[in-house]
Amino acid sequence: MAATTTDSPVHGGHDPDVDRTKQYIVVAAVLAVFTAIEVSTYWFPKEFPVGLSTGLLVFLMIVKFVVVTAYFMHLKFDKRLLTVVFYSGLVLALLVYLAVLTTFRFWGPVEDHMVPPTNAPAGAVSTGSGG
Repeated sequence: MAATTTDSPVHGGHDPDVDRTKQYIVVAAVLAVFTAIEVSTYWFPKEFPVGLSTGLLVFLMIVKFVVVTAYFMHLKFDKRLLTVVFYSGLVLALLVYLAVLTTFRFWGPVEDHMVPPTNAPAGAVSTGSGG
């Protein structure tokens, strides 16, 4: 008697008995390298374009989100609807983030982000009360 597809332990291309430890270790190592790159942006020189470093950070954020959801949350093996739901949340969060950065004029030169000097004499302490 031939085995039917319901007798197979493989469900939708995913075999729950396969040991993927090595694969997860490699993915974790790649994520650690990406995180190290993100942290290293702290030490970029001031002459480095703000838009470029922000673009790099956003790109790494997207790649890390996709990798974590695909492998560690097993979206790679789940139904397509769950993948669409998770990634639509990413798109929404990214659009909100970019809208906020644009609202605060983050994409201009660094001088635009600096706090204007106060008229207080040197050494004066501001209370931050605004009045």
